[in-house]
Amino acid sequence: MRSKKNTYFFLSLIIISLAISPAFALGEGNRNLLLIGMMSVSPLIFIINKKFYQSDIILLLFMASVVSIPLLFQQESMRWSTVLFSLMFCFTFLVYKQLLYKSYFTTEQYLKLLKIVLYAYTLVLLIQQFCVLTGLPIFNISSYNPLYPFKLNSLAAEPSHSGRIIALLMYSYITISELILKRKYNFKHNLKKDKWVWLAFLWAMLTMGSATAIVFTAIVLLKFVNIKRLIPIAIIIVSAIYIVNFSDIYVVNRASKMFIATLTLDTDAMIAADHSGSIRLAPAIMLAKMVDITSLEGWFGHGIDSVSTFMSDLIPGVPEGFSAGGMFQLWYEYGFLSFILFVAFSFLAVFKKNDYLNIVFWFMLVFMYGVNGQIVWLCILLLFTNKFFFKKLNHGN
Repeated sequence: MRSKKNTYFFLSLIIISLAISPAFALGEGNRNLLLIGMMSVSPLIFIINKKFYQSDIILLLFMASVVSIPLLFQQESMRWSTVLFSLMFCFTFLVYKQLLYKSYFTTEQYLKLLKIVLYAYTLVLLIQQFCVLTGLPIFNISSYNPLYPFKLNSLAAEPSHSGRIIALLMYSYITISELILKRKYNFKHNLKKDKWVWLAFLWAMLTMGSATAIVFTAIVLLKFVNIKRLIPIAIIIVSAIYIVNFSDIYVVNRASKMFIATLTLDTDAMIAADHSGSIRLAPAIMLAKMVDITSLEGWFGHGIDSVSTFMSDLIPGVPEGFSAGGMFQLWYEYGFLSFILFVAFSFLAVFKKNDYLNIVFWFMLVFMYGVNGQIVWLCILLLFTNKFFFKKLNHGN
């Protein structure tokens, strides 16, 4: 029994540590010290368990590559702090997988945990909104701009992060609910039971003041869209975007302008439409044009943090030393070998046949982010857990 309780505790601790970034735990550069503390013990647990699976080989090869390639080809740029941070994330996933495969974590426990974290986000946001309305010091505030008083971070480091995380939590909640119910999620049959979950989700996503949250709300709602109806729905969405451009709804207006600019793949247009919203996508497009597999640097990279030496010259309004570009940053700095290993690992970890939204979340929260990101590993971990329970149910284990 003690083993079961310990396993459940550590599984829950890993999920919660990846899902939240309380203000008191944020260090320099918004690094989550609570998460770092949890991850620092993961190598020890991994060694104690002495267990890995054939499916871990790609991740272990990736871990070896981010250590060996800089040492062999860019010794002058080797930064052990960056590499060790990547390794801690990898070890945390491996430990989580070890514990999950012990089968002490039930779908009901997982569903309850998802609901609790989602409620916590909405509760903290409500407290923050109350503080803004009453003029009280804002609880758990981070990355706050008084010019936009209701753009609030809730339990993440910044509002856009909250929008991504809450959407991922809600998508996983719906997915696991379907597994437990053994049928498709149906509003007519499930809304009465889940009305508070939906209220918490929609309140948080629609009132936190983040354009990213609006976009991810739409992504979650795609769960209920029949693929055959995507074309007429797409027409309706595009029409709505053009209509809303003439409205004064600031957050929705930003999201729509960013969407239209993104379709052009014009980085200047994207930056002009929404500077903060383009911070991840525009650098990725720029770096995609710079990487190749025809040179030594293309295979083994230009060196750790090399992107930070020039990205601020390409993106106006960001501080010197700014670095971004998602997976293309990994390719540019470590080379194609590390890039393809991590892409393969992360995609295979979350891919589930006939589930296109898993791929959408993977692209938006993994491919467009990189490696050393809390949201990246939360996405991989939750989608992997959803997939694990799906396989478990279908194999009758």
